[in-house]
Amino acid sequence: ANRTKAVAMVDAETEILRITFATVSPDMTLPEWTTEWANCADPNKPARFVETLNSDCISFTQNLGEVRVQTPIIPWATAFGGIFGVSQLDTSAAAEVKLNLGASGGILPFGIPGGATGPAELCLKEPTSPVSIEPCDGPVEGNFSFLDFTQFGYEPFGTTEQCTGNTVNRLTRNIAQGVDHPLGTTIDFPADLWDDVTRCKDGNFTANPYQVKTKTGTPNHVLHEGLATGATAGVFAVPGRLELGTKHIKVRGNFLDNTPLWTFLNNTDTAICGFPVPTHDEMVTCLESYMPGDGVIFTSELGKSARFAWVPLFHDDTLGSGASTILTIKEFLPVYIQTTFWDCNPSNPNVCDLIWDPDEATEVELLGDNGARIEAMTALIIPFEALPQQTQQFQPGSGGQIRYLLSK
Repeated sequence: ANRTKAVAMVDAETEILRITFATVSPDMTLPEWTTEWANCADPNKPARFVETLNSDCISFTQNLGEVRVQTPIIPWATAFGGIFGVSQLDTSAAAEVKLNLGASGGILPFGIPGGATGPAELCLKEPTSPVSIEPCDGPVEGNFSFLDFTQFGYEPFGTTEQCTGNTVNRLTRNIAQGVDHPLGTTIDFPADLWDDVTRCKDGNFTANPYQVKTKTGTPNHVLHEGLATGATAGVFAVPGRLELGTKHIKVRGNFLDNTPLWTFLNNTDTAICGFPVPTHDEMVTCLESYMPGDGVIFTSELGKSARFAWVPLFHDDTLGSGASTILTIKEFLPVYIQTTFWDCNPSNPNVCDLIWDPDEATEVELLGDNGARIEAMTALIIPFEALPQQTQQFQPGSGGQIRYLLSK
C-alpha cells in the first residue's frame, strides 16, 4: 500500500528472493542465489506478464495484478539415483499468483462528507433537479454527489484501464459492480497527494489511493443504468445492481431487488430492534438507537445482498462545489440502498413519479411508464459493529479487501 509501481516491484522481487532462499535452502549464499535469478530465463511465461526488473523469472502483469515466478534450475544430489548412474537432478518450478478483490458489496462512487455523520439515513445521490424530498434536498452548490473513480483494469470485473475519459461508462459500471481496485484510508489530511487518477496512471493495482475527485456535470441516466438496467461498455456486459438478488418485484418495467434490510436481522423472533417486523421508519429508529455494545445484529447474508455496499466517509466537511474537488477518505462505511426516487419534477419540487422502498409496495402500485428512471436514492448507514465478522473482514481500506490466490 502507498507505494509507487516501481517501489512495489522492487519490494516484491526482494521478498520473492528472500522467501525462495529460505524455502529452497540452496547450497549457496544469498548473493549467489540472487545471481542465479539474474541469469534465469522464463521462455514459457504467458504474454500478459510484461513487467520485469532484475530477473526474467520474476514477472508481473502491467498493473501488477498478477505475479509469475519461475525458479532457476536447482541441482539436487540424489540418494539412490547413483544406483542407476544418476547422481544429480536439475529441478525448476513455476507459480502464478493473482490478486483478488474481496467480495462484499463493493465500493459505490458516492461518498459521505465528514460533516454529515449522525443520521441513520442519508441521501446518497441527490437528484439533478432542484427537488426537495427528505432526506434529499437537491444538489448543493452544483455538486451532484458522483465520485469520479478510475478503472485500473480488473479481469473478473471485465474492466480495462481507464484513468481518464469515458466518465459515463465508468460511473455506470462502478455503480453496478463497485470500484474495480483496492482503496485506502488515512487518519489525517496527508502532506502529499495520493489520488486515484495518479495511481491509476502509475499502474499499481495495490497502490490503495485514498483521495478521489468529485465528478462535475450531470451524466444522463447513469444512476438508473447502474442500478436498474446494467452496463454494456467493457469486456462484457453486467446487470444493474438491483437486478441481482433473489426477491424481485416489477418496478416501472424493471425486475428489481425487493429485499428490505430487516430481512437480515439475526433474530427477528425475539425482536432485536423492538419490532417483530420492522418498517422503513422503524429500521431507521433501530439503527439510530444502536450502541457498539449491542453486538452483531445482522446475519452474514447481508454482505451478499444486492443493496449492500461500502461508501467512503471523507475528512472533508462537504463534497465541494460544482468544480472538481479532491476529497480525502477517512474510512469506509457499510450502507444499504433504501429509497429510490423516480422521474422527479422540478416544476413541482416535492413530487416524484414514484418513491419506492423495498417491501413497502405492491407490484400493481409500481406499474407505469417503462421510461421512468431513477434520479436519486437514499441509503441506511449500518453500524460497523453490527455486522458479523465474515462481513467486517472485507471492509475496504483493510487487509481483507485483497486476497492472494494461487492461480497456477
